[in-house]
Amino acid sequence: MARLTCRFALYHRIVCAAIALLFIFGVTRVPGVHAAYWDDVYQGFEQFSRLPGDVYQLKESYRQTQEDLEKARNSIEAYQEQNAQLLEQNRKLTDTVTELKNLQTQRDQASHRNKMLIITAIILLAGYFIGIRLLRYGMRRRSGRY
Repeated sequence: MARLTCRFALYHRIVCAAIALLFIFGVTRVPGVHAAYWDDVYQGFEQFSRLPGDVYQLKESYRQTQEDLEKARNSIEAYQEQNAQLLEQNRKLTDTVTELKNLQTQRDQASHRNKMLIITAIILLAGYFIGIRLLRYGMRRRSGRY
């Protein structure tokens, strides 16, 4: 019988607590507060349940950003290597152009020297023939044949 009264007392407390809760929440007629409270609780649980998905999205975004950063680093390294190759190629081309200019200058100088040599030879030959003609003319005149 002691057990029965203990159970009865427990049930009595539960029923009293339920009636008190119904009275507090049901009879007070504050539907805005009641709805807002449960909406806030529901939204809190909803946000809490969305946290793992948000964390996963953040992790995925972080991973994607790291991949993009690694791609950018690789492309920068490739551009630096290409730039070094282009600089070396530019240096070689500059050396080649300088060498070609030097060769062209040497050719021009040789050509000018040859032209001057030919002109000098022509002038000397013309002077020789004119000199011989003048010498002959002078000798004929002195000899009186003219």
